[in-house]
Amino acid sequence: MSHAGREMKIGYTTPYGDNSPTNSDSDPSRLDYQQFENLATAYWQSEVLFSALELKLFDHIEAGASTLQALCTAAACKEDGLYRLLKVMTRMELIGENNGNWYNSQAARVYLVETSPTYMGDFFLYRRTMQEKFHRLTRKVSLDDGLIGKKDCRQFRAEDPYEVRNGNYVRALDRLAREKAKEIVGMLGNETWELPILDLGGGAGALCRRIVASLSPADPQHSGLDHAAAGVLLDLPEVIDAARQIYPNETEWVGIETVAADFRVYEFDVNRQFGLIVMSNFLHAYGEMEARNLLEKAVRLLKPGGKVLIHDYFPDRLGCNPHKGAMYDLAMMLNTYDGQCHEASRVISWLDAAGIQESVVLDLETDSALILAGGIRSRDHLVPLPLQWADIAISEGFRRAVPISTDKIATAPWVRLKCRYGCKGFGKNLQCPPNGRDDLETQRLLKSYRWALLLEGTPPGRSFHQRLLRLEKRAFLSGLHKAFVMGAGPCTVCDICPGEGACNRSDLARPSMEASGIDVYQTAKAACLVLNPVQKKGQYVKYIGLLLLE
Repeated sequence: MSHAGREMKIGYTTPYGDNSPTNSDSDPSRLDYQQFENLATAYWQSEVLFSALELKLFDHIEAGASTLQALCTAAACKEDGLYRLLKVMTRMELIGENNGNWYNSQAARVYLVETSPTYMGDFFLYRRTMQEKFHRLTRKVSLDDGLIGKKDCRQFRAEDPYEVRNGNYVRALDRLAREKAKEIVGMLGNETWELPILDLGGGAGALCRRIVASLSPADPQHSGLDHAAAGVLLDLPEVIDAARQIYPNETEWVGIETVAADFRVYEFDVNRQFGLIVMSNFLHAYGEMEARNLLEKAVRLLKPGGKVLIHDYFPDRLGCNPHKGAMYDLAMMLNTYDGQCHEASRVISWLDAAGIQESVVLDLETDSALILAGGIRSRDHLVPLPLQWADIAISEGFRRAVPISTDKIATAPWVRLKCRYGCKGFGKNLQCPPNGRDDLETQRLLKSYRWALLLEGTPPGRSFHQRLLRLEKRAFLSGLHKAFVMGAGPCTVCDICPGEGACNRSDLARPSMEASGIDVYQTAKAACLVLNPVQKKGQYVKYIGLLLLE
């Protein structure tokens, strides 16, 4: 599977950069809605923190309840709900997970565990008591006491009739769908499909409308565009009614047929087939079994060689907002009967079982992702090489994998001096100074490559090194014959390095970035990776490696 779908501003904005959206939300040069979406959902994150503190999850983990079952018992929680909460906490880096065992982050151990002398959990829960006052901010500022109750404010109030609430809901979601539709259609580039298009659960039809508008009647596959419905929008009757009110002008429905029905029970004519089936924010409304059944039902409606386009929030995608998929899953748990956000890898396995075995995953620049499956024209125009290997690196166990152009890799003569004066291992390892290449030689090497991946991992060093070697071998066997990795710190291949003469295991040994004159801190900063010196024993340690690609 692949990770792509954005203009690649390598070294500045990267798909696996700093996962804190607040770093750029206050940038006045930004011109996108995502900064406001991040603000609108910021309380989701605070509520996760508050719930974790109320349930004393950090305390239970610190006390040794590290498995899901143990935590369920200790905190008296339901297994499914707690698991989904823990996944969000992991994405927020409040806790970590390793082979089914959960552990507190170093910051959580200091500030969120009650036995810590610097515990602040009670203070953070005090912040929650101020929440109700902030709900009154509009009334406090406004001169109009009745402002909140005015109909033209379109407040989402439980006491409003269902028709009003549904209309407001469809209208609100259509605002988002319009923005997403522009991004999605722009991303798909040269992909084409036969008509007609079926948009399942498409609300007011923003995505369907945008796709239809992008079609060219000159394309032989779109020969029926002028005299038949190019798109079919299927949604619940009350949603279609609201859509017609939002778009009352019939010119806005040219080429689009509406079907007011519930897809779970609706059956198309036996001969009706579609060249593209769109499911945008559709599958997450259902539990796993029902979602899979609906996907299989949709696949059976495809023409031979047809394609499926799924847009959703996938918990296993990192992208530019790595916590959003898991966080949206909590929103489904809280706001639907049995809805959940399904992992992209899981959905792809359903497609594969249904007979569609060619799929690609594309992360949007915002906070969601696409799965395009079946008859993809050209993988390369959708998935640039560095982004493909970023996904592969994550699948190999690296915590982050950030594409960076080689001209952003910083080298300097002082780096090897830090090895000579400051490291007690100087001269004791054949892959460390005074052995190896200096910064000028490394610069020459880097000029023979265009791209690289910065790879973040954790101790132990030998495991990290072995992971690097596996990734290099995988890249080489795929046809990237120039693939070469550089490690972190002293070589760990042999228990004892001879320290002189020839290396005993040059097949496995690789030079470290530091030993080759690379300024790892500056290079990580250029790729939006947070890297700080470890100041105290026991603090979290990051390893940074490099895969050169061409």
